[in-house]
Amino acid sequence: MSSPAHQRSTSGEEDEDIDPLVDQQGCGKVYAKLEVCLGENNRDWRACQKEVHALQACYAKSQRAAQAPKSE
Repeated sequence: MSSPAHQRSTSGEEDEDIDPLVDQQGCGKVYAKLEVCLGENNRDWRACQKEVHALQACYAKSQRAAQAPKSE
């Protein structure tokens, strides 16, 4: 059983709040594919592991790029 902190609302309002954040990370297309998969699979994360891992990889790449020293 998951805790309330791990449960996600299905309201579109919450999705609207996260879209700019995902886009800012450069992962908007990957996130959109995950949302499509979840929609097609009754929001079952187990059925969308390929998309989940792709989003994790995109986010990790974005974090590494943000932490890289910038050359002047």
